[in-house]
Amino acid sequence: MKKIFLLSFFLVSISIFSQVSIFEAKRSTDRAVIEKFIRDNPNHPAVPELKQRILSLKYGGNAQVAKPTVTPMTENKIEKTSKIGTTAAKGEPSEQAKNTAAVLTSLFNNDPNKKEAIVQFVNKSKCVLVIKISGKKFYNLTVPANGQNYILVDKGSYNVSTSICDATYNQNKAFTKDLIITLNGAK
Repeated sequence: MKKIFLLSFFLVSISIFSQVSIFEAKRSTDRAVIEKFIRDNPNHPAVPELKQRILSLKYGGNAQVAKPTVTPMTENKIEKTSKIGTTAAKGEPSEQAKNTAAVLTSLFNNDPNKKEAIVQFVNKSKCVLVIKISGKKFYNLTVPANGQNYILVDKGSYNVSTSICDATYNQNKAFTKDLIITLNGAK
């Protein structure tokens, strides 16, 4: 009887002490501790903050969150980013040429009920960006260092994420009109 009591006391004390508190998770520099808290408490209100902390620890412990500049797009703000070309084998427009034509058509379409929005990303950092846009549809866009690129997306709400050198950028955006998003390097 004593053995059963001691064994059950031992197991209960292990289970109590093995749980990570929110305070431990917020103070910890060990990703495993934070991940354990998130795994044990997936609906806790601090989970988004802790996930950001995990990313910070993953990228060297001092990663910063990049803050973008978002401005409405007008016709005179689009700059030339590429030449329109054709594929050599078939004499048909290249995929890039088709995308450019679609963007220009959308840009000069003054219909407020159009179903697509142009999103131009300006990269003011020294790193190449691979931007992931996920929502109703999924898009990937590469933006050169100190350069820009654009994409035509269906209007709606999306999660936009990328890594700018050692900083992370992760925002929910509603694309309801043409926009320019300027991403700077971490400060």
